[in-house]
Amino acid sequence: MPNLEDYAPLAPFTLEELVGAANAILRDRPRLAIAERTVRYYISNGLLPPPSGGPKFARYGVEHLRRIVAIRQWLDSGLTLEQATERIQMGEHGGETETHQRKQVGRLRQEVSPLLPSIPVPSRVPLQRTVRRIQLTEDSVIEVVEHADLVNELSRAQTAIQSILKNL
Repeated sequence: MPNLEDYAPLAPFTLEELVGAANAILRDRPRLAIAERTVRYYISNGLLPPPSGGPKFARYGVEHLRRIVAIRQWLDSGLTLEQATERIQMGEHGGETETHQRKQVGRLRQEVSPLLPSIPVPSRVPLQRTVRRIQLTEDSVIEVVEHADLVNELSRAQTAIQSILKNL
């Protein structure tokens, strides 16, 4: 049976991939299966942070997956969504608490502000990477981490694709 650690290297996820990963982890209990609209509901109610990227390129991280699995298990054991929210805020899902994230931002501001006072520090620690999605053909897409050197990454991807083609 797959677990969270099996999916961590695959992040960031599209919404469809996130739901598929969560349902694969929870597959031994089909009643816990989740739908895409449930993920959106959890985001609108503060159980999940919003995804990175814009609406067309929304990406979800391991923290999203961790929270979904925990929430579904808690609901199955009889907890309410309000109780699940409290547990998430306390970090009982195995991820970072909101308080921990605020402390990280505060510490970062203290370290960075004296050195670079003119550069704003984000008010929230990002939970996942942001990626650029590049349509290669009608049926293939490549995703590159937003701050990566695009020329270098495309060159590396070309080498990897050539290697795959040799092994087919």
